[in-house]
Amino acid sequence: MVPEGLREFFIASTGASATLLGLLFVAIAVEPKSIVGEHSPVESRARASSAYTALLNIFFISLLGTIRTSNLGHLSLILAAVGLANTLGIGVNLWRESPRRRSLLISRVGLLLGSTVVYTLELWYAWQIAKDPGNTAHINTLAYVLIALYAVALGRAWELLGARDQGWLKSLFSPRNMDEGRNKNRVGDDPEQKADG
Repeated sequence: MVPEGLREFFIASTGASATLLGLLFVAIAVEPKSIVGEHSPVESRARASSAYTALLNIFFISLLGTIRTSNLGHLSLILAAVGLANTLGIGVNLWRESPRRRSLLISRVGLLLGSTVVYTLELWYAWQIAKDPGNTAHINTLAYVLIALYAVALGRAWELLGARDQGWLKSLFSPRNMDEGRNKNRVGDDPEQKADG
């Protein structure tokens, strides 16, 4: 049974995940060949698949959570297993299809590892809820796991749409990227440098 206070969270989460799924569909529809096409880079397909799977997971669990008498355990078990299988499949595909880019896979291991940890936690708490549906502490913890899953989905979507060649944390906090941006601005703003170029 879903606690009354958490139902409000699940209602808001259903709307948020549905909106993000819609935006992801629109973004992919704008450039389908370069993101999910047959000849698109394996990294783009992996990012799209990861974001889509995470958002679907959140959407269906949240939707079921809006029903007060529902048992979230069984659906969460299935969706967590699907998410884990998808994450492991992405890792294998990146390793197998990009032998020359294994350093790229190593640089992405943080998000792959993060996804694996989040789906494993979801699997664990889903199992606990399935065994004891009346334990509201496990349902509360599952809600926090869904928030972590939002972080995974948004990280993947950001990589897919906003920072295709680098991770989102790297693009935000890399001093080298900040210095390059400052240097570009300096060159662009100084008329003497423009004349010399």
